[in-house]
Amino acid sequence: MRASVAGALCAALAFAAALSPGCVKRRDVSGSGDERLDDSARGDALPGQGQGDACGPDGGALLLLDAVTASPLSCTLVTVSQDATDCKSDDGTCASQELFRGRTGVQGRAQVQVAWESARVSAVAAGYRPSYREAGAVSPAAPAEIEMVPSDGFTLKFVDQDGSYLTGLQVGFKQRGEAIAQMSTNELANVYFPNRSPFAGEPVIVEAQGWAPLTVNGPQDLGSDGHTVTLHK
Repeated sequence: MRASVAGALCAALAFAAALSPGCVKRRDVSGSGDERLDDSARGDALPGQGQGDACGPDGGALLLLDAVTASPLSCTLVTVSQDATDCKSDDGTCASQELFRGRTGVQGRAQVQVAWESARVSAVAAGYRPSYREAGAVSPAAPAEIEMVPSDGFTLKFVDQDGSYLTGLQVGFKQRGEAIAQMSTNELANVYFPNRSPFAGEPVIVEAQGWAPLTVNGPQDLGSDGHTVTLHK
């Protein structure tokens, strides 16, 4: 991207934080949340990541994934908690229940047991924002998943009107009629902007072949989490 793009990719969708082709049916369960690759891999291990003897046991019921690389968070120090869903305290603050504290296994799994269909679960790790899985059923053949969202930058998830993930989708972003970014969604249907506030404070037109253009004016156009783009035919 040109230098002007970096400038343009530097000031709002701050309204949201401060924004082949495959249809993969997946539930968007984190504040971001679910499964796997992108144009650029984050090569170096984060502070909480280790290898070998520093790994936890494999086979846990919760899989943690990097929202940018779509790779498992292997051997990563993480704290997983169950968030209060029926808070009735006078000041509105309720303590969460810690479910796991330690390292994930080589496959990025944590030893967590909880009633997934009724529990809202959060995960915290170095280099990532607190990330969530909303209550919902889990397939017997797969673990529950949380997409860990990097503490820097900004992610967008692309889904169709049925909530199916749009993976491997070439997506263009225009502002004032000028192309400011061209990206491909990863295996989690995400794109990643290195800057926390990727767009200037003006409407952005999102274009993808085979889908109707979408004008994003503000967080109200990015789903309930402020990070989801829903495309229509």
